[in-house]
Amino acid sequence: MLQKILGKVLGCALLLHAGAAFSFTLITLPEQSAPSETITTATTLEAQVQPIVGTIRAQLFSIQRLKRSQRVSQAGPAQVASAERRGGFEYLAANGASSTGASGRGTESLWISAAANSLENDFERTAFYGATHNLLAGFDVTRADRYVLGFAFGHEASNYTTTFNAGNEKTRGFSVNPYFAYLLSDAWSLDLLLGYGELDTRQSRTVGTGPLTTQAVISEFAATRGFASTNLTYLAALGNWKLSSALGYTATRREQDGYVESAPLGTTVSASKQTVKQYSLLGEAAYGRGASETYFGLQYEDTRDPQKVQFATGAQPANDPDSVLLSAGWRYFGRGLTANFAFSKRLAQEQVNEYGFTMMLRVDL
Repeated sequence: MLQKILGKVLGCALLLHAGAAFSFTLITLPEQSAPSETITTATTLEAQVQPIVGTIRAQLFSIQRLKRSQRVSQAGPAQVASAERRGGFEYLAANGASSTGASGRGTESLWISAAANSLENDFERTAFYGATHNLLAGFDVTRADRYVLGFAFGHEASNYTTTFNAGNEKTRGFSVNPYFAYLLSDAWSLDLLLGYGELDTRQSRTVGTGPLTTQAVISEFAATRGFASTNLTYLAALGNWKLSSALGYTATRREQDGYVESAPLGTTVSASKQTVKQYSLLGEAAYGRGASETYFGLQYEDTRDPQKVQFATGAQPANDPDSVLLSAGWRYFGRGLTANFAFSKRLAQEQVNEYGFTMMLRVDL
């Protein structure tokens, strides 16, 4: 079973670069109401992947911060005393909050995360609103203070009210997500994340069947989703301030089965594929003393292969290719325990509003 799952994960990663030959995918829709997924997938694919990628990167970020602090604590009494005067994570590590031990045995950790993201498209001809929920549980090992290898399992559920066609869309699924990081130095790290998910969707829309009469048209279909993501991260410390930046790239591919809508339409919808490639640049500033810190971050995201929605006539959706993700939160580093709580809001998109909340707990074994 594990071999089969890993094979699918790697297969999806290879398929990510075999996608569209054009700069974007264009969907031209007729004037009448369309099935829900023809609109929502253009916006929600990134919303599905972002909580998974962001959560795993946050775990790797915590490991790098603690390993950096651990080296400070092992440097000697003079350095420890200096770090203690400065406060922050150097002081925390000097007091043994999380340690791999002088022998470099490494650590093994379990973590769990829950995330909720609300999403709304307020353009009348494509309007919908709803939320996605993600539950992730992971295990990773750190060796030689440099290599991190882990695996995360996830369950996700989304519910959207599609007002543009007086319908709804509900999706349930699971994902497996292996990840690896190499801590190049106290300041630099490089990571690689892979993911494979299987999703089942049930959707409906309302159509007119006669004078003053309507009927719900229902359909169901399955889809698979794969992604590959990499990130180069830099950390710096200025007294109680901790500064970080990251340059990232994520490619996601979704393959959807064909389906047939229920009567009275009985419309056949062909299978489809969607590929999205996104670059990101993150900057974060954190301030803390002792075992906790508050932080503020901005992440710019540029989508190079967006799936654009276009109508034959009339007003058109904005189809913004880039956005900014604003985040603010609080971290705690205790003895063998790490916690993180964060709020986020997406900016710089004309017709899309998104808010998110994430909480994570990590325990060293």
